[in-house]
Amino acid sequence: MATDLRSRTRRLAGCLVALLAAVACASCSTVPAGGNIFEARGASEGDPLSQPFVRILAADPKPNGSPQDIVGGFLAAAAGFDDPVRTVARKYLTGEAQRGWSPFDATTIYDQRSLTSEPLREGMQQVRVTLRTTLLGSMDGDGHYVPSDTEGASERSLDFMLVKVAGQWRISSAPSGLLLSDDDFKRAYRPFDLNFAAEGAEGLVVDQVRIPINPSESIAKSLVHRLIDGPTRPLRGAVRSAFGSNVDVNSVVVDGDLVVVDFTYGIVDSVRESADREALSAQLAWTLKPMTESRRIEVRVNGETFPGGTFVIDPRDYERFAPDVLSGEAQAYYLQQGKLHLIDKDRDNPVLVDPGEAQNRRFTDLAVSYERSTKIAALAQGGGVWVSGTTPGSQWQRWIPGAKPTAPSWDRYGFVWSVTKDDGTSKVFRSGGPSGPPTQFSAPQLAATDVTAFRVARDGARVAVISDDGNGQRVMVGTIDRAKLAVQNLRVLVPAEDAQEISAIAWRDASTLLVLTKTKSERELTPWSVTQGIRADTAKAASSIESITAAPDPLPVLAARANGGIVAWDPQKKQWTTLVESGAGPPVYPLG
Repeated sequence: MATDLRSRTRRLAGCLVALLAAVACASCSTVPAGGNIFEARGASEGDPLSQPFVRILAADPKPNGSPQDIVGGFLAAAAGFDDPVRTVARKYLTGEAQRGWSPFDATTIYDQRSLTSEPLREGMQQVRVTLRTTLLGSMDGDGHYVPSDTEGASERSLDFMLVKVAGQWRISSAPSGLLLSDDDFKRAYRPFDLNFAAEGAEGLVVDQVRIPINPSESIAKSLVHRLIDGPTRPLRGAVRSAFGSNVDVNSVVVDGDLVVVDFTYGIVDSVRESADREALSAQLAWTLKPMTESRRIEVRVNGETFPGGTFVIDPRDYERFAPDVLSGEAQAYYLQQGKLHLIDKDRDNPVLVDPGEAQNRRFTDLAVSYERSTKIAALAQGGGVWVSGTTPGSQWQRWIPGAKPTAPSWDRYGFVWSVTKDDGTSKVFRSGGPSGPPTQFSAPQLAATDVTAFRVARDGARVAVISDDGNGQRVMVGTIDRAKLAVQNLRVLVPAEDAQEISAIAWRDASTLLVLTKTKSERELTPWSVTQGIRADTAKAASSIESITAAPDPLPVLAARANGGIVAWDPQKKQWTTLVESGAGPPVYPLG
């Protein structure tokens, strides 16, 4: 990870170029655009990694401009990316305000806005202009976007104070940070998935960021710069980066059928260990994948061949690092009368193994691991999370005790997770076997809540939780810090609503969570983007469905009905089709 000084410098630069497409919102006629608009390209017209972007130039304050003109012009000028030191924008401020205002504190994104001013009277030397806007979200310095706290937008009023300076209105006090309309934000930034190494395993974890378009370099170089800086705040502690602290990128260009990424010499130190070389290669291959069209990537050092021999990355060699873990050939399972069935309608859903019922216990809430030696976990009547192998003769063993634990969830490392409630406190446990007590993970944000579901993502770094703090059920997402034995950074993804029951959650892919909700009138299945914090698509009607399981495309979403029937979502027909008529336990894909 880059040094603190270089990270701060780069984030400052990122904030500067954040202004490159931002101008006053076109949706409000009272706010001037403030400059000319024209199309431009990145550093090299012939480089397919350079994409066109819109450049908008800032304009000086209008002579004898009204207070609204000055505030609108200031917002437009502050977005002028050809003015990285804000020379033009600062002309709209008083000398004292120039020292106090910083566009780098945060970026606030809004939907609509209008400017209103106090009535002007003769001789007035001070006036307030109010920006009334609908806030959609904010972005911090590392490019992590956070939507508004409540679902939908929140209305806000932001005040600017203006005074007369040599007969001209100037801003004496302005909100800190950068204000961007949603359209300007989308023009100025592009969303990309960074990829970081999962702790202790061959795999990657997705971290979505917004990359500012920098007219002085290709978007690919900006993307590699951001990858070197490390993960966003929510994922820190849950992932690692193979890039060392003294690495920088010189250029990213196309050379024939290669994408050449030229680094400073620090890259040599980053890949001395073969595991780090593998992880770094996987990070680069997957992060650049949307832009390189599966070209091979050559790593060079200060324009020269990598010391010791050519260093070429073939993305096909790193498919096993897929953040989704499962392939498109993964299969789903269900329990029926203690027997494990494979969902395969063509073969009449065959029995794979019959582990038997330990001590006359009945088992529900199946979970399946994803290992060479597959294991199944389930809740047992009478309490506890029990685990069995899938080979003949396997027996059930209790891995996690507790009267009413949540349904088990496997992670990619072969551990099973559950939440129990003892003495009114919810506790998170992880177990790797029956030989010793399970490991408790700190989760202070869950301790005082009623947890009904706890699902570890397939990447092993994120978790999703259904909890109720007394104000209704909500879905929270967070991360696992395995070194600190902590579940942390929990935030609300789906807020509580009146008369809403959240029945089930399931990981679709590395960044999408499916949420099954019930109200008095309907049931819906809604995909949510965990990395963006917003709905990822429209909801599906889910009449009579009680539980869900999912896996990455093209695998179908599966669900269970109250009578033990199993159905699959058919995206072409846009309806549920029956796979098992009745009597089955809820279906599950491995992990998730």
